[in-house]
Amino acid sequence: MDRRTLLAITLSFGIFLAWQKLYIEPRLPKQTVQQVATEAPPSATSPKQESSVAVQQPSAQASRPTRTLLLKSGTGEAVLADGHSFFTGWKLNAYKTKLSADAAAVDLNSITNVAGALELAFDDPAYAYLNSVQGSFSEQPGGARWTYEDANIRLTREFSASENQPWVDVTLSAEFKVKKPAFAFVSLSSHSPENDPEKQDRQLLYFSSGSVERIQVEDAKLAEVKTPVKYIGASSRYFLMAAIPQGNLEARGLIQPLTANTARASLVYPLPENAFTVPLRVYFGPKMLDILRKVDPALDNTVDLGWFTLFAYPLLKLLNWFYLFVKNYGIAIILLTLLLKIVTYPLTYKSMKSMKEMAKIQPQLQKVREKYKDDREALNREMMTLMKSHGYNPMAGCMPILIQMPIFIALYRVLYSSIELYQAPFAFWIRDLSAQDPLYITPILLTVTMYIQQKLTPTTTTDPAQAKMMQFMPIIFGAMMMNLPSGLTVYMLVNALASIVQQLILNKKFDTHHVPAVPARAR
Repeated sequence: MDRRTLLAITLSFGIFLAWQKLYIEPRLPKQTVQQVATEAPPSATSPKQESSVAVQQPSAQASRPTRTLLLKSGTGEAVLADGHSFFTGWKLNAYKTKLSADAAAVDLNSITNVAGALELAFDDPAYAYLNSVQGSFSEQPGGARWTYEDANIRLTREFSASENQPWVDVTLSAEFKVKKPAFAFVSLSSHSPENDPEKQDRQLLYFSSGSVERIQVEDAKLAEVKTPVKYIGASSRYFLMAAIPQGNLEARGLIQPLTANTARASLVYPLPENAFTVPLRVYFGPKMLDILRKVDPALDNTVDLGWFTLFAYPLLKLLNWFYLFVKNYGIAIILLTLLLKIVTYPLTYKSMKSMKEMAKIQPQLQKVREKYKDDREALNREMMTLMKSHGYNPMAGCMPILIQMPIFIALYRVLYSSIELYQAPFAFWIRDLSAQDPLYITPILLTVTMYIQQKLTPTTTTDPAQAKMMQFMPIIFGAMMMNLPSGLTVYMLVNALASIVQQLILNKKFDTHHVPAVPARAR
């Protein structure tokens, strides 16, 4: 990796991180939204028509212990509640919160950081009392049925699950006996606590108009989604809770900030009749592409692979293919890195050849710079004329580097976002490729390796300021890698080592280890 490559990667990386911030901001249509009510989500359209019949507040229910039921799905055991929330827990079978043997399983509450998930509410404040009622459970083959009824409304939730399918089917029904509200809301909330290590990835999601929109929880703003919504979700970097409407009843969307660092995403259903039924598919589990696509093909968009998803998917497939043989994702990363170096070698060769051509005319270019230092337009014209006369194309050196950038960024996203690396061990002190290097050994080795690589790489720059800046590139890269997943640092380290080998071969081939110095200006 020559100096221009390092500079191009740094600039691309900076642009990429800036885009990350912009990308996770809610790119939502600016719509007029009614004032938020504290008991229920606001109306998603024009104010509803008032009914002359008032909803009678039922007598307070006699206090009774909360009842829960366990329902086994393909990802883990879901806990059904008899209160306002549909689920109060969902423990995953295959994932733990820590590496220790006695660590707790990853649970729904550890991802959303709120008590309970999925709630049904209505835009009419008269129905706000439903937030505190308790219904009754009845077990059924392969599932359960929850019911609540009073003088105003009859509510039912039917749950169905199987250990052979990674989701729970939920059918919601409501029958209004007195007064019909205008809208129903099926909502999912998430909270980002103080000093949240996953703050950037603690997101609410919705899929509409053919793409997924991500809203960082702490940055959520009140907004309506006027286009049909295919699903809503709450996610961390590796796990997802999603509600996917089934059937023909079309939903819109609503995003609401609640208390500090807490937000809610809702499916919004208009209620033209006095009764409605909403079938949902509810998923909680890892953001693993094969499982997500089984639940719903569009759910794979919840895995954030960035701009270059076209490259990221095959890179992830190759990573998993190597893992089938070596059974170690650290070794799989090394093999994938070496394969990419081999595939991109022709581009590296072309870039190196272009550098040699540029080095040959550096003394003449320096004379042109000195001659036209006060005339920028003439300087550019004469430099281009000189380069063309020697058959040098300035883009010939840049294009091979630019072509490799999408691959680098795509692999970065794969190694950052893939659930496959979650708590995956490598060797020695690296026991979790999804976490940073606990001893910072690989970032330090990367800094040293890049410094050596920099010394081996011929330079074509005559700008002292640029040359001085390039000396700090290894330190900058090492610092950047200190808090990134160790799987990504392993890739960068192996890539730098392979680049040194390539550089030694190319230096010998082109005999460019020492580029002739630019002659001193005649006095």
